[in-house]
Amino acid sequence: MLVLKLYNNGVRISRIAEMTVEEMEAECKLLSKGDQDDETRLLQCIADLDVTGMSNVLDLHIQIHGFESTLINLILPVLDKMELLWLSGNIEEAHEACFRELIKRKTIREIDSVAHNCKGPKVIMLLPQGNQQELSHLFMHYFLRKQGLCITDMGCNISGECADYALRKCNVECVLIVNADPVHWQFGPFIKDLVGRTSLPIVVSGRAADDDWSQYGGQVIIIDSIEETMRFVSRLQENLQSHFSS
Repeated sequence: MLVLKLYNNGVRISRIAEMTVEEMEAECKLLSKGDQDDETRLLQCIADLDVTGMSNVLDLHIQIHGFESTLINLILPVLDKMELLWLSGNIEEAHEACFRELIKRKTIREIDSVAHNCKGPKVIMLLPQGNQQELSHLFMHYFLRKQGLCITDMGCNISGECADYALRKCNVECVLIVNADPVHWQFGPFIKDLVGRTSLPIVVSGRAADDDWSQYGGQVIIIDSIEETMRFVSRLQENLQSHFSS
């Protein structure tokens, strides 16, 4: 996340490449100071279930900084803090549900504002049955669309049969699944079923716990982080070819 945060705040990639992890962390702290007031206001609006206030804080931040910066520097940190607040009993499930629904709508709005590149590398995205991490799925869709990929998004709660039909109809380079729920018991069986239905590469962004991916002969490509996934898909065809020739 450090590299992505610096890059999205205008730091040249050549400069980032020369920085140590400690220097990147220090630079990110400086960048984050300007977001602290908005974060405080947003958390207060969430505590008050003030949807208009939440929306206004987010829209102003997006207007000034852009959606990518808002996502990385404001939305994701607030989601992390909300989880701690929920676990400590300071907010209820209703607060989190309300905020997540608002973020979902705004992310879809931003996705729709990015031109669909029908000539770019083609990827099909889906979220398996039982995995409820829709926001992570939508965030990845936005990043991939910004990278110029042509995305067929099947959405969430997709069965093996539904995925099978789409894969037979769509001419794509690979399947991409964001696994933001690494311990979900249904994920491993879903991937095993999917491997039986398609010979396409299956790229999983986010490692699932305790699964032996080597059994699939390299067809399932596990990428640990969003940053690594972004680097992989930025040169998708070349990286897929390199993966299967190594």
